[in-house]
Amino acid sequence: MTTESSIAMSRRRRPRGRYQKTQDGATPKRQKRIPEYLEPDEVNAIIRAAPNPKAKLLMLEQWRAGLRVSEALDLEVRALSLDTATPTLRVRSGKGGKSRLVPVHPELHGALGSALAYGDISQGRMVEAHPATAWRWVQAAVKRAEELGAIAPGKRVGTHTLRHSYARHLLMNGIPINYLSRWLGHSSIQTTLIYLELVPDPTGNLAMVP
Repeated sequence: MTTESSIAMSRRRRPRGRYQKTQDGATPKRQKRIPEYLEPDEVNAIIRAAPNPKAKLLMLEQWRAGLRVSEALDLEVRALSLDTATPTLRVRSGKGGKSRLVPVHPELHGALGSALAYGDISQGRMVEAHPATAWRWVQAAVKRAEELGAIAPGKRVGTHTLRHSYARHLLMNGIPINYLSRWLGHSSIQTTLIYLELVPDPTGNLAMVP
């Protein structure tokens, strides 16, 4: 005799038909969208238009270290190693619970150092904010940059756009894709390969091929 619990379990296991089946009965794979990005001057304009110092620092963490917004918000003082020959930050709450080391760009190094020296931060998180607040900061900065004529109106920009822009910028400047994959915290380099759609010739050597 079928119990109520077994009926409930069968219902949970039943396909919900969210994706249309192909003729052979297989579920088609969802196509990945090409990431949207900004040029460096556009990113810099948005960061200059940040509504407050915390917003600016958070955006710099995404633009200069490629952090997800959740990783940027979780970045703590103890994760920084700035007084070394090769400054780094450690992401302790990466996707899938993995941690990783990311090199710190000189611009971010200066911003982090200033925040520690003058921002009354000695421990805990570098930026205390809710993800929704981080989103509003970016939208406010984009609007202000548009009003100043620094970027074209109508661009779709979110917190993740800064991470996409970081990835493209590094590839454009010759960083090997396997390094980029590690710094972004991708579990597979296949995920990183999507950025080659934004940089068809990242080495710039095609014109030199005879």
